[in-house]
Amino acid sequence: MGKPTPSIQVFALRQPTVTFETGPWRPPVNLYETDRGVIVVVDLAGVNPQNLHLHVHPRQLAVHGERQLVAPAGIRRVHRMEIGAGPFQLEVAMPAPIDPDGAHARYADGLLEIGLPFAQQPPQRVVVIRIEGGER
Repeated sequence: MGKPTPSIQVFALRQPTVTFETGPWRPPVNLYETDRGVIVVVDLAGVNPQNLHLHVHPRQLAVHGERQLVAPAGIRRVHRMEIGAGPFQLEVAMPAPIDPDGAHARYADGLLEIGLPFAQQPPQRVVVIRIEGGER
């Protein structure tokens, strides 16, 4: 008979932690390619569309703005805090040159969807696009 394997018990006692970012937070993003262009979907639940700014470059998309979250009254302790608040910034490189003049955006149900058609000849300028939807 062999020696019995000792059992090991590990106890982790730790208090909940909250990390506060000092810089802009980055929202989650999906990037899809179609035959005609690129579709970018950004998760921006709770963001007022008037606080969104989009800059479309031939090779890059920049989205920035701010989300305001008000903490519920009477909080005694924070156990978990994962929803980003305050200023955010997102820069997404395009897989191919896009046409900023044909870009369009729509905000609905907390998602910002941006359509970016491929460029026949890449323009050399930046275009700021207007976001549709999101009426409150």
